[in-house]
Amino acid sequence: MEKLAETRMGYNEVTFLSDRVCGICGFAHSVAYTNSVENALGIEVPQRAHTIRSILLEVERLHSHLLNLGLSCHFVGFDTGFMQFFRVREKSMTMAELLTGSRKTYGLNLIGGVRRDILKEQRLQTLKLVREMRADVSELVEMLLATPNMEQRTQGIGILDRQIARDYSPVGPLIRGSGFARDLRFDHPYADYGNIPKTLFTFTGGDVFSRVMVRVKETFDSLAMLEFA
Repeated sequence: MEKLAETRMGYNEVTFLSDRVCGICGFAHSVAYTNSVENALGIEVPQRAHTIRSILLEVERLHSHLLNLGLSCHFVGFDTGFMQFFRVREKSMTMAELLTGSRKTYGLNLIGGVRRDILKEQRLQTLKLVREMRADVSELVEMLLATPNMEQRTQGIGILDRQIARDYSPVGPLIRGSGFARDLRFDHPYADYGNIPKTLFTFTGGDVFSRVMVRVKETFDSLAMLEFA
């Protein structure tokens, strides 16, 4: 993909290519590319575009975390939880479609900004979905933590201790589940993350359960960030 970008594509076409690096977190790759070009060329991005990028990044985080939580349920034999988390995940994809016209692979970024604004009606519908999702996820998490299989099959399993985490430098919920307070949104704020209230969650167990709980907490935080933005 890198060679294709170097030899065959214009600078604004690469935003579409970078969107396709991953089927789950493509927008994050697109933001990484646009930020790199904008910083290298000293391009000033409108504040509104920064905010829209942050909104879409959190919508994508919701999709990713709900997908992971559903799969976590499946791997411990709790398929009811798997199906219910995927049901709620559909709402995050509906939200993405409402804001970008696409359930995944948003195609929203341009060098210097974004392709479209968020209109008032879209904002109101998004806030309605946020409220629905908060209620849904609250109910599912309560059910998840009341299921003995989850704790029994994830606590003390898949340990990533602090020394190994320090040596190999995993990122995201992996390192935060091993007790390290590391998050690019806090350490090096980009897009509009410097202005949006957020919370950094860590768990010290270093096991699968800790990583699940990081994602649970961050799911609620993403919903709060969307409401604020």
